[in-house]
Amino acid sequence: MPTERSFKHIRRGAGSPLLLVQGTAATHLHWGKRLMSLLAASFDVVAYDHRGVGYSALACESFTVADLADDAVGLLDELGWPRAHVMGVSMGGVVAQELALRHPNRVESLLLGCTHTGGAGSPALASDVLASAIVHGDKPATLRNIFRVGVKDPERVRRGAWEEYRDAALTLPVDPRTTALQIGAVALHSTAERLHRINVPTHVVHGDTDRLVPVESGEKLASTIPGAHFTVLSAGHFFWLEQPEQTAKLVAETCSAPSREEVPL
Repeated sequence: MPTERSFKHIRRGAGSPLLLVQGTAATHLHWGKRLMSLLAASFDVVAYDHRGVGYSALACESFTVADLADDAVGLLDELGWPRAHVMGVSMGGVVAQELALRHPNRVESLLLGCTHTGGAGSPALASDVLASAIVHGDKPATLRNIFRVGVKDPERVRRGAWEEYRDAALTLPVDPRTTALQIGAVALHSTAERLHRINVPTHVVHGDTDRLVPVESGEKLASTIPGAHFTVLSAGHFFWLEQPEQTAKLVAETCSAPSREEVPL
């Protein structure tokens, strides 16, 4: 059942309800001002902080992806939204899948970005890649290295993308203990055998140079969800920061897609 936790969120714009679900070690700020502005022009958009992240309540105990999906439903209840379009990226994409599976009557459509189905072999862990980016005692340098890993070409990235990422990470740092709990939750979770139950318009989006979650993971995910569309962008893992205009366009297309007939379980 949904929890009674309170989750810090921001709300912008007007239109159809759109819930944004971020990934590991990220807060509502990581969506970036440019994408939020574009989405707010067409949607009543809400971005929130997961438990233990940003301004939301601390996470003192371990939790599951199902718990995070229930958290999202609790927020929908708080907002008074019977249903919402949902965009989830990275870990947030796994949560969004579980949300659609666990609470199918609450999801209008899905956009799943740079994500996978979870499990012990989860590519999003990419611990070796991220570990090599850490510069002990120098957080700005570490952030710069992670950003360089997360985008396709840091020398040609959209102006303002680095500043959006840097400011989000420095304004609301995520406790490493919470990050470890998030990684553990995803490693113990899998949607792979249940994806055929998703019966809402779904669009899977992936960067062609994603170093944290290989593009093949997105392709496999899309092939398993009935009727899902698959789009590859010229981007890395942080595709929404690199290509906010194209991301907003894909969100609009997904949200305007006709509802699918119910898929037998």
